[in-house]
This record gives sequence, C-alpha cells and structure tokens, in this order.
Amino acid sequence: MQADESRLGAVYRGLQRDLTADKIAAELQIETSNFVWNYKQTLKALLEGDLPAKPSVTLSVSRKFRTLLKNDSLSPAARRYLQTNLTELERRSNDTAARVAEAQEAHEQTEKAESRNDFGIYAYTLPHYLRYRFDPETGRTLMKVGRSDSDIIQRFRAQTRTTALPEEPILLRIYKTDGRLNAETESKFHRLLKAADHTRSVARMAGREWFVTSTKFLDEVARVLDLTVVVVNETIVDDD
Repeated sequence: MQADESRLGAVYRGLQRDLTADKIAAELQIETSNFVWNYKQTLKALLEGDLPAKPSVTLSVSRKFRTLLKNDSLSPAARRYLQTNLTELERRSNDTAARVAEAQEAHEQTEKAESRNDFGIYAYTLPHYLRYRFDPETGRTLMKVGRSDSDIIQRFRAQTRTTALPEEPILLRIYKTDGRLNAETESKFHRLLKAADHTRSVARMAGREWFVTSTKFLDEVARVLDLTVVVVNETIVDDD
C-alpha cells in the first residue's frame, strides 16, 4: 500500500500520516470525503482481514485480492490468507438482500444530489454495469457523461420512467461548472475521453453519451478542467 499508485494507496498514505478524511479529500482535490470511508473498509479487509458486507465494496476488494494473488513472490501463508478471504468476499458479493439495500441507498443519494440542480457535468451508470464491468481487467465500465442543462440528462431521467432502461440509474459524480461553460466543458470532456480510448465506439448500442471509463479517470479530467469534484456515489474500483 505504501507504493500503491491508485487512490487506495493515496488514502492509505494519508491515514498513515494521521490525516482526517476531509484533509485526504482536499489533497486529492475532491469536494466530499465520503469515499475515504469506503477505501478504509478496503484497507481493513486487506491488512486486517476485516471483510466488508456491502456488495460494491466486496467486489472491489475481491479485485484487489485477485491482483495480489498474481504476485509470484507471495509466501504460501499470504497466498492462503488472500485466497480464503477472497472466497468469503465472493460469497458476500452475491448476497441478494444486501445488494438490494445498497442499490436503494445509492438511489436515495442520487435523488438528493439531483434535487440541488447543480450546474455541471453529470456522470451516471446502471447498477448492472457496476456489478458486471464492461472491461473486468481494468475495472472500466459504461458511464453516461453529459451536462446538467442539456436534454441529455433530462432524456436519461425520462427513460427510467419507460421500458427503455431495465433499472434506475445511479448518479456517480457531479463536476461543477459555472453554468455558462457547460456546453464547452462537456465537449472537452468527451474529446479527452475519446483521446484516451475510453471510447463510446465499443458501446455504440448503448447510445452516443456512453463511455467505457472509470470515475478515477473522470475525476482526473475534471481536475484538468478546473472543475469541482462532487462524489455522489463511490464505485471504489480503480483502473490500474
């Protein structure tokens, strides 16, 4: 964890320096610090064997365990530790009741954030795409990225009231703008996603505003564009 270059490693090093969640979020240039709690659960699972119950967290921790198990230099004891906990994590991730409860919590956070009507770039996904990643190797999945004052998001919300989408979408991020720059900023966002090959071309069936990407990458784009990052729901998984 000391050498880990993902956000998980950054949170670990912040905690080692006795930083508060708010200070860690500030160093990472994220407005809200809710995500720190989620990463702390991942670290507790890895370092203490204290496994989480939330399905989304168990899925992300499972991926980290699998990555570590690919390391040929692991001792037999470390390998047994990781494999035993991975088996339990996979069992917990398939807990139907826990998945339903977590989805409901995410929808409540979505509605609360939408009610503020913030100007900015909104990033949505569907629960299915979080559970079954479009690209399991990197953790990237389908996300819909569009500005709040365009009909993109309005259409997306409207689709949930018809049969066009099989489940309610989850709002992951709001990247705040001053409103006037929304169209230009949205265009820059899409160009950078395409330049990084987080392209929508592989998912044409999903529609024009969908990209195969991660919140980690979206957050970095937002910082480059000097936007404020608001974490509504944390996906945990980073593309390494």
